[in-house]
Amino acid sequence: MIKKSLMLLLWAGISQMVLAQAKPNFTVKGTLEGKPDGVVVLSYDGAGGKQINTSAAVKNGQFMFSGNIAHTMAARFYYKEEPYNEAHGTMLFLEPGKMQLTVPFEDFSKATLTGSATQTAYSGLEQIKKGIEQKYKLQLDSMRDEPDHEKASEIRERLAPFFEEMDQADYRFFDQHPQSYVTLWQLRFHSGDLPIEAQQKYYDKLGPALQKTAGGREIAAEIRKLRNGSPGSKAANFSAMDINGKKLSLSDYKGKYVLLDFWASWCVPCRKGNPHLKALYAQYKDKGIEFIGISDDDSNPAAWKKAVAKDDLPWRHVLRGMDRNLMRAGKTSDKDISEKYGIHSLPTKILINPEGMIIGRYGSEGDELDRMLEKSF
Repeated sequence: MIKKSLMLLLWAGISQMVLAQAKPNFTVKGTLEGKPDGVVVLSYDGAGGKQINTSAAVKNGQFMFSGNIAHTMAARFYYKEEPYNEAHGTMLFLEPGKMQLTVPFEDFSKATLTGSATQTAYSGLEQIKKGIEQKYKLQLDSMRDEPDHEKASEIRERLAPFFEEMDQADYRFFDQHPQSYVTLWQLRFHSGDLPIEAQQKYYDKLGPALQKTAGGREIAAEIRKLRNGSPGSKAANFSAMDINGKKLSLSDYKGKYVLLDFWASWCVPCRKGNPHLKALYAQYKDKGIEFIGISDDDSNPAAWKKAVAKDDLPWRHVLRGMDRNLMRAGKTSDKDISEKYGIHSLPTKILINPEGMIIGRYGSEGDELDRMLEKSF
C-alpha cells in the first residue's frame, strides 16, 4: 500500500513536470489588416532547439500563436501562400510573455510587435538604417535591377560608403547595447568585416546567458575559425583536385612560402587585383614561394575556368569545396577550404611561411602584402 502511494505520488509529480513544461510561456495575438482570412506561419527554435513551424488560421483578421521558448528568439512570420511573396514575410523577436502583433497585409515589413523589448530595440536600429538606405536609394535600385552579376558587383563596389554607414550603425548599437539579443543576432553578419579582436570584444561583452545560446555558440565557432586562419596559427592542411584534374595538397609545399588567394570569377575586386598579383608572382616565384588560387565557384566551374584563362593566372587553382546541401542543413564539409580558414569576404589572401605557420592575412594584395613579401625575401 505504501509502495502504491509512493508510485502515485511519483507519477503525480512527473505529470506536473510534464504539464509545466508543456504550458506555453509566450503568446502572440495578432491582427492582419486588409486580409480577413487565410493562414499565417510562425517559424522559430523551440525550447529544445528544435525548429518549430506553427500555423494559425486568420479569422475576421485575427489570429493567435502560443508556444515555448528558452529565451528571446528570432522568428520568421509569413503569410502561407504559393509562391512565397517577400512582401508577406518579416522577422520578429519573440520573448516569454504576452505580445500583440499588428500586420498590414500589403507590407509585412511595417508590422508592429508590442510586448517585446527586443523587437523595440531592433525596430529602432532598423529605422536608422532605413534613413541611410534612403540616401542611396537610386544606386541600390540599379544594383537590384541589374541581372548581370559582374555589373551588379561593380555597382556594389561604388556603394562602399553606404555599406560603411550601415556597418557603423550596427557597431554603435553593439557598443550601446552589449547584452542585447539584437547585438547577438547582428554580430553574425559582421564576421567578414570586423577584425578578430573586435569580434572577440563584442562576444565577451554578450555575457554568459547569450554566449550559451545557439547563436552565441555559432559566433564563438566563427571566431575560432577566423583565429585558425590568422597570423600565429598553424595553416590547416587541405587536399583537392586542381583545375587540370591533378591532386593538390598544402602539405606538398612544406619548406616553401605559400600564398593562398581566396577569390571568385564574379568578384570584381578580385579580378581587378589579378594584374598586381601576377606581378608579385613573377617577382618572387623563383625565390621560394608558391601561389594557390582557391575559388568560390563550386556552383559554376565553367565560369571559374574561363576566368583563370582570361586573366592568365599562372599558378595552380582549386575550388573551395563547398557542399550546398550541407550548408542548407546548417553544416559544412570537412573538405571546405574556406571554412577551415574562416573566409567570409573576397578577396582574402593568407601568407604561410616555410614552417607551415600563417604570418599574414590580407583583404587585398595591397601595400601590407607587398611589404610582408619584401620583408620575407
